[in-house]
Amino acid sequence: MSEPTRILIVDDDPQFREIVRLVLRRAPDFEFVGEAGDGQAGVEAVERLRPDVVLLDLMMPVVDGFAALPMIRAAHPDAAVIILTALDAEEAAEGMLLGAAGFVEKRHIADRLESLVRVCAEVRQNG
Repeated sequence: MSEPTRILIVDDDPQFREIVRLVLRRAPDFEFVGEAGDGQAGVEAVERLRPDVVLLDLMMPVVDGFAALPMIRAAHPDAAVIILTALDAEEAAEGMLLGAAGFVEKRHIADRLESLVRVCAEVRQNG
């Protein structure tokens, strides 16, 4: 059996972080290693926890996701970063240019997030 996929959630809304955990909790091969409420805390958590997948909101206080994404990629280039956004796809595409592996609109996490995390984890493991 392979190691579980280690996930870090970075979003300023604690209720939304709980929803993400509930959506992904049904997957036995996912492990939540931490969470952060702003981009700066997210970068620090990535450096400390070394997650496989980072779920990153774009609009946050202190340091937003647009600024945090390149710092996360520099701190841990092997981590797959998935953008969670309430913004439209065009704005989320900016995050893709900064090195995100994918994005999910927050309103679609129940049906799309688990499969995207799984694909990113497989790509990361297989190289």
